[in-house]
Amino acid sequence: MVVEQDESVHLPLEMIEIIVPKLPVKSLLRFKSVSKSWNTMISDPAFVKHHLRISKHSNPHNLFMQKHPNSKGFFSLVKFEGRKFRTVKLLECPYACVKFLAFCDGVLLLSDISYKKLTLWNPSTRQTANFEFPYAHCCYPMSYGLFHDRTVGDFKVVVICRDHCAIYSCKDKAWTRKRRIQDIGLVQIGSGVCVDGVVYWVNRWSSDGTHILYFDTKDDDELKVLRKPENVNLTGKMIDLICLRDNLCMCCIGRGVTNVQIWIKEKGSGNSTWKELMTIENVQTRASCFEPLLHFVGNKILIVWKDSKLVVYNPSEKTFEEVDD
Repeated sequence: MVVEQDESVHLPLEMIEIIVPKLPVKSLLRFKSVSKSWNTMISDPAFVKHHLRISKHSNPHNLFMQKHPNSKGFFSLVKFEGRKFRTVKLLECPYACVKFLAFCDGVLLLSDISYKKLTLWNPSTRQTANFEFPYAHCCYPMSYGLFHDRTVGDFKVVVICRDHCAIYSCKDKAWTRKRRIQDIGLVQIGSGVCVDGVVYWVNRWSSDGTHILYFDTKDDDELKVLRKPENVNLTGKMIDLICLRDNLCMCCIGRGVTNVQIWIKEKGSGNSTWKELMTIENVQTRASCFEPLLHFVGNKILIVWKDSKLVVYNPSEKTFEEVDD
């Protein structure tokens, strides 16, 4: 390890640039105390961005967080291997945070029971940022989104209300209000999904059908409607949005139908080019009553139904396996 006082100890710069970005966050925080130069390097926004990009591609995507069922105020970090979940550790969440609202780049958006006091929490570094939603007295929030504006190194929170949307900048520590979409009714909006710096929502069961909304800070800072796949009727279907390797995916399932269609969108927030990725056939569950939540784990798909039933789907063999736990 580099120690500035001992000039006999030296690592080539090329080696440092290859090894250090691959280290876990816990190690990086400890290594910031090695020297001033290491602290400067690890704290640099360009390094943080590079480390995040490497972590996304090297992560096996089999780690999950959930509220601990028996310990109030704690999250469980669980690892999925084979057909079993194994608890890795317990994480104590910030005080009085009881609601999970959104997630982006390892950071969680939490709130108290009133939805007025909000907290950004990084479980890896234990860092928090606390702030309040100032408009709760006049307009109850409908949905939330969280995204990382990598161009300026800022996490931003988007809160959708019936007559406006509000954006909070952690860097500026300030809220701004934006006009709502004028030509579409906001009825029931799902949780926001962040993909490559853009937040997407499903606006379900509005008067003129189901829509996908998106917010892109590089695109006028306002809510817009994303075009759906052509020749696909989403009326009466349950829709779920997921992120697959920095691409937006849309899962569709019709009432009374046990087939799940998965569509993938090409890069770019306003890009409306969709391709059908796969169809999961003969899902043995109460598909007419529950909306699926899908997670890609390696070359398989973990399907979580709202009745808490878990199954693993193998796309290459088109087979299902029930999860033991």
